[in-house]
Amino acid sequence: MSSIFDSLNSWNVKPFRRMGVTIDEEIYLARSLLKDVESSRLVLEIGGGNCLVSEILRRSGKAREVISVDTWNEEITINDVKSYTKGVELVRNLFPLPFRDESLDVAYSVLYFYNVKRENRRELAREVYRVLKKGGKFILVEPEIVRNMRKDFVSAGFKEESYRSEQAVFFSKMVKG
Repeated sequence: MSSIFDSLNSWNVKPFRRMGVTIDEEIYLARSLLKDVESSRLVLEIGGGNCLVSEILRRSGKAREVISVDTWNEEITINDVKSYTKGVELVRNLFPLPFRDESLDVAYSVLYFYNVKRENRRELAREVYRVLKKGGKFILVEPEIVRNMRKDFVSAGFKEESYRSEQAVFFSKMVKG
């Protein structure tokens, strides 16, 4: 039986590591998101970094199109990431999100928003809310220690549908009303 890790080895490229997260942990996080993106036409990753989570979701076939936005820099360049992300569209821009109002089915963020200053988080939460379709989902994956940040997304209009914590990371699925 082939695993996702075996698939990564067959890429003949070693993905860049996300800050403080191992490749195995990223694979685990991507697998945890699979059911949330199933049958979605357009999925957005916010703060994609090395885009490994996006690439795994795209290769799973659960989402038709995956777009990743970030502000790649000298440490990890957009060309480095493109070397192993063949089907993920990369956009070198974060906020404001470069999408029309209510144009996305699902958005998710893995370990990005805990780096955002509290005073900016509500504004960014409203921006995520703006680009999701009515009934669209936003999955917030962050360290358990900052779980109270969910309030910023609820105040932007999201309704928290589910919450779970695994291995010091929380998964909060929110829905646009």
